[in-house]
Amino acid sequence: MPDDQNIIFRIDGPIIGDEYPLHDVIAILDGFHSLLDQSYLVLVSKNRMTRAERVNFRVLSSRARPGSLIQDLKLVYQVVEPLLPLFPQLASADIWKSAKAAFDFLKMVTNLRRNGKEYTVSAPNNEGIIVLNSTGSASVSITQNVFNIAERSLDGYKSLTNQIEEGRIVSISALDNRREGIILTNEEKKLFNPETKVEDDPVNVTGRIFDFNTEKLSGKVRVGDGQPIPAQDYNFLLIGNQDFVPYIMAMTVPEVTLRCLQEIEQHPTGAKYIFRLQAVSLVHK
Repeated sequence: MPDDQNIIFRIDGPIIGDEYPLHDVIAILDGFHSLLDQSYLVLVSKNRMTRAERVNFRVLSSRARPGSLIQDLKLVYQVVEPLLPLFPQLASADIWKSAKAAFDFLKMVTNLRRNGKEYTVSAPNNEGIIVLNSTGSASVSITQNVFNIAERSLDGYKSLTNQIEEGRIVSISALDNRREGIILTNEEKKLFNPETKVEDDPVNVTGRIFDFNTEKLSGKVRVGDGQPIPAQDYNFLLIGNQDFVPYIMAMTVPEVTLRCLQEIEQHPTGAKYIFRLQAVSLVHK
């Protein structure tokens, strides 16, 4: 069985001292763990972690040191002998290398987009290779697995970088023995949380409102099939000087129709998706 992969994980910022807010630190550690999980799941062609796989693949933490929060992490993938035929032969280093490559790819395409440079992402053959091309730059090739990990990790990087805040957290990093890996600062926060664009034309969407926050004037709506937008749960925000009471009452009925504007964010890999809906009004039938 290959050697385990060692990583030094570090959180720097004013809130880290002899005492620190446990909730924030746990959220950061959990967010980083989920990135490693996505790398593992793509490499083994699965969508979710089973209990047996959690036993086989795990991240061990040791030697927490004060000042910054620094912890030695060890990625362990070890399948017990009777289960060997059922699980893929995989090294912990493969999981880490793929996670690093996906991070580098995401940074590359987000930088291109931020600088206004056009790029294409294509699969020119059937050999599982993805090619990134941009005018004035050399093409970059990655595996299909790395591309898939990048797609599945973007939300994780959004969440992690949102923990970075002036006066609290300055940086989050995970580096291997070569001092290579993942470093997140305020610069990465800007990269992974780009500005969104609101579509000009409103659409009518029918779904079930199942959550509403009266302080933030925002909620969640579950949209089914056969709508102008893909079926899934969406966050929505009230715009204009609207009374929020009808939206609260709407949670008591099976479904309502929202007239809304789509707030669009472009995925670094080229796809566009709906960041949230801006609710213009409730449509009364």
